[in-house]
Amino acid sequence: MGVYAHRFIEIQDKDNKWQAQPLWSKYEECNYCQPDLVVGELKLKKNLCFLQRSSSGFYSPGALYSVDDISHPISQSELGDETSNYIEHFDYPVRIESFLLSELEAFADKCKEQVYAHIAEAFYDHNMQLIVKMLASTREVSLNSDDGKYCLSPRSVFDDYVEDYLEVLAELFKVYFAIHELGYCYNSEKVRVVFFYA
Repeated sequence: MGVYAHRFIEIQDKDNKWQAQPLWSKYEECNYCQPDLVVGELKLKKNLCFLQRSSSGFYSPGALYSVDDISHPISQSELGDETSNYIEHFDYPVRIESFLLSELEAFADKCKEQVYAHIAEAFYDHNMQLIVKMLASTREVSLNSDDGKYCLSPRSVFDDYVEDYLEVLAELFKVYFAIHELGYCYNSEKVRVVFFYA
């Protein structure tokens, strides 16, 4: 059994209270629960939380661009009522963290600039190697060796940095989907992601 990041999207209302944004899914018939909303033939289940394995992606401590770079701890008293009720079902102490949508947007922009910078540097190094090789005009120069060629290439830099950057974008787009597709007009300073690991 793995550890998951339990994530909630909360929106600050006009009274400055945080409210969990529900995520609706199709209700699957079962003996243990009932649909939360029935409209004609349509049966829906209300989900407050969405999960991601903490061993991969944006919520992995080993990721190059990680949630650790922008999150900050908050107390349970700062949460919306539904989020707080969800967390109370866990028997052990939970460390709750959050970040604003505006912080995630700024972080995604910063990651993009870092990717550009690393790729530009790799192209510069690659071009300098070609110039040195041409000036040396011999195949005996150590730079001509294939050893480590991939590690110095722009392609390797692309592979190293872009995958982690795409994880940041994926998280950003999930939040956008939840607030845009469900019809909420938002201010990114009043939307946050709250999460904990369990």
